[in-house]
Amino acid sequence: MLRCQRRADMESNSLIGNGEWKALISEQYGDLYSVVASAGLRYFETTYAFTTTGAAFVAEPLDMLATVGVDFIANASGQRDSLSELMTTERQYLAGLIGTAQAYSLVDDRLMLYPVPPAGQQYEWLYIAQSPDLTTLADIDCVDLVTPDGEAFLMWGVTVKALAKSESDVQLALAERESARVRLCDWATLRAFNSARRRVIADEPYGPDSGGYLPGDYRR
Repeated sequence: MLRCQRRADMESNSLIGNGEWKALISEQYGDLYSVVASAGLRYFETTYAFTTTGAAFVAEPLDMLATVGVDFIANASGQRDSLSELMTTERQYLAGLIGTAQAYSLVDDRLMLYPVPPAGQQYEWLYIAQSPDLTTLADIDCVDLVTPDGEAFLMWGVTVKALAKSESDVQLALAERESARVRLCDWATLRAFNSARRRVIADEPYGPDSGGYLPGDYRR
């Protein structure tokens, strides 16, 4: 907080109280979090493991932001099969069937599984959690700013908000914030520096018996 106050040259300015400074930091961190998460490289990924009960759906975790994927855990050694996402126009193909889930669909706050799996099977839901509320943290708690550019993006972003409230010129802070955003976004996109991205195309997307593919190959 003090570094943001110094960046805005508002250390002794009473216009913004400590509580509001924390709220501004938390709001700007949410923007940083979105920039990194939207790159799709699983930086903030977490896992929700669940055991099926025979129901057709599972309620989403309370901190759910976006789904990365759903895996069926085939055995105790951790072998897994990835489920395909069932598009709206495909919903009728597996409806009414019972068996190991091969596909899923996100409907409101539920994960629908197709076919409906029997009770006792193990699955893992990989997802991106919501950005944390930093106002609930203590001043000594650590927060992952990802890179030095992420730190710059947060501080300049908070500076923009603070200067705007004080009706001061924000042009320099805006330029610095956007420059840091570009650098942060570039890093998030290119985080796996040595591996080229590849597309996976499949005509038979439903389950482990559809033929499979070798890493690096295309499914057709």
